Amino acid sequence: MTDDLPWDEYSKDRLPRGWSYPLGRDSIAEALRRAEATVGSLSLGRPRLPPDEGPWRVFDVLCFRDGAGYFGRRPEGRSRLHMSWTAVPSEYRIEIAHQLEDSVLRRGCQWAASALARGNVWSASEHEFLVTHVDGQVEISET
Repeated sequence: MTDDLPWDEYSKDRLPRGWSYPLGRDSIAEALRRAEATVGSLSLGRPRLPPDEGPWRVFDVLCFRDGAGYFGRRPEGRSRLHMSWTAVPSEYRIEIAHQLEDSVLRRGCQWAASALARGNVWSASEHEFLVTHVDGQVEISET
């Protein structure tokens, strides 16, 4: 981690006009700290344009499996967790942020904090905590 931040790497894409991140880096960092979670990388990314029909991806936490994966081995000491945020239309940012701040962000960070301690059987495959926005509501799925 760098500068006491709860991630090893950080990236943030420049957004097209009319798009915003639902929460900022500081809010995400604070939620990860409260849950005592760290991630290998935090990514704030661009949406797929034009937007797909159906749910918008808001954020996810991906736990890569143990061992070498598609991208090869992880650098020594780096977390298998990756947190990724996707921009949403600016006119929905405040609505989505309010829904995240209550319990959804906390739940995702707690999922991240417990993911690496779940044992060998669980860590032998990839898992995801996914938050989407559809019909005015955020929805959570876990695999």
